[in-house]
Amino acid sequence: MLGKIRFENYEKCYPSRLKRMFQSNINYRNYNAFVPNVKHAIVGNLPPEIIRLFPKETRAQNIKTFQEALGATAEYLRETYRKMQKDRDFKLLDENYRPSKYIVGLAKKAGRKLNLQLAEISGGGQFHARIKYAGHGGFGNVYQLSLVDSEGNKLMHDKALKVYHNLNEDFSEYKSSHNNYAEANFWTFFKRALGHSLDSSQFTKHYMSDMKNGYAITEFIDPAIHKTTSPIHICRLLHVTEPIDTKYNMSIMGKQYDIGGYEKAYNFTSDKVVLRYFKKLIHRSQKELPRVLGKIEALAQNPKTPHRDKIQQALKLFKQHKRINNQVL
Repeated sequence: MLGKIRFENYEKCYPSRLKRMFQSNINYRNYNAFVPNVKHAIVGNLPPEIIRLFPKETRAQNIKTFQEALGATAEYLRETYRKMQKDRDFKLLDENYRPSKYIVGLAKKAGRKLNLQLAEISGGGQFHARIKYAGHGGFGNVYQLSLVDSEGNKLMHDKALKVYHNLNEDFSEYKSSHNNYAEANFWTFFKRALGHSLDSSQFTKHYMSDMKNGYAITEFIDPAIHKTTSPIHICRLLHVTEPIDTKYNMSIMGKQYDIGGYEKAYNFTSDKVVLRYFKKLIHRSQKELPRVLGKIEALAQNPKTPHRDKIQQALKLFKQHKRINNQVL
């Protein structure tokens, strides 16, 4: 006779890392159930300019220390900002629409705290961090993060440090596509699905998201950033719908910084083979398309072709795309 199954010592299993899970899909409905329980809730890494500052012998530990210092800084910025908002005289901007003394002071104090934590890896003044308030949004504040040497010379192009107001999102309308967890997910999926650098696109570059401490690092948008020369038609490429609040998130110098709000459309796919062949088709000129289309259709008709079913799916998506855009094949 089978014995009874006892559940007293049952423990739920959670992924140890989120990279693969986030690369494979978006718009999870249960972020709050698993992300807080993941051991390593970081996707991506520090910008390469920072990593190159560390000697190979201590690089792994230095990266970890720097990430932890940023995490503590993000927590300080978030909690202090909340406390400041309770002050009856608090203002985000002054009468001239410039950052108020409250927010300027907060950024300076955060910079000092960050440098105290970085002292053990900065080689006695090898580099020094600066934090400056840059902007405010419904889900977080953005700060300009600079890194300079002992003489004040910049060691990297400035980065944007986005500190989320809340670690998780409880509002059902937003939790699958906005805020800390969902935006880290979409950045990770987007970079893998695209398959190449975002530099020439209309999107700023994402480096890392620390979901435990609620911050993300992207390229800071200023005149020195790489110009947009190859815009990405993200909705038709990934089969996602445009965020409802797009009209409120105006681009800066032609660059988009907010990745929140994208939702899966009815024909969404995350399969890398399907996406690869679909991109081969939609990126062809009218002159090249007949030749490329014919070649891919021949592959799809051959029973011996590897991933034949996925190639057929890519062709189906492409024909749907053409019909929607009233284009003749």
